[in-house]
Amino acid sequence: MLNRLTDIITGEPYLADVRGRQYRRVVCALAWPWHPLPGAVVALGEMRHPPTVMGEARHVYLLAEERSDSPAQLIQTAERFLLRFKAPRIVTPEDDRRIALLDVENDKRRQERKSPLRTEPPLMWHGKGEGLLPYYLSLLQARVKDAKTLELGPDTGLPIEATQASAEDAMGGAMIQWPGVCALCWALEAIDIQPMGEWGGRLSGAGGPADALGGY
Repeated sequence: MLNRLTDIITGEPYLADVRGRQYRRVVCALAWPWHPLPGAVVALGEMRHPPTVMGEARHVYLLAEERSDSPAQLIQTAERFLLRFKAPRIVTPEDDRRIALLDVENDKRRQERKSPLRTEPPLMWHGKGEGLLPYYLSLLQARVKDAKTLELGPDTGLPIEATQASAEDAMGGAMIQWPGVCALCWALEAIDIQPMGEWGGRLSGAGGPADALGGY
């Protein structure tokens, strides 16, 4: 669970965990199952404090990851992650027919007078991700090749899945067949391709995302 806090000096909103680690935003992404692999929901947190090395990206941590063959379970997990990590929405393709399952869930939430689960599509995604694997893998490589700024932890199978996906016979295929890689890359893309401005600039209205917390 993350707590939403405000810097008493600057007024900057941020998120903090029980260990004192501070994040400027959290992004959740959902990829549906693709036989034989289960679907995946991941949450990435971007560190609040800038890096000590000029030109280096802020560190990003894998906060949580869950796999399931059940679309209903994935939706429940996404709902739990949004609440737990204070994320504003779920990154998932909105042209996928399975998005209708989220519509059904939102109908139930409206009847219960709960706010709907909001979604937004990955920025560069189209179809089933044909030909997009090199682009997404380049986002991962940029964060692990030299200065490692993406921390996935020891208990995840995402690096193994990404290695399998990058095999020669998969490069021209539909990326959607690798749900774990999709969810990770969609969340990372939302962070890296939509950078948040520094707090002073956002506060003064000099550009930057409208949503100071989510960065969208």
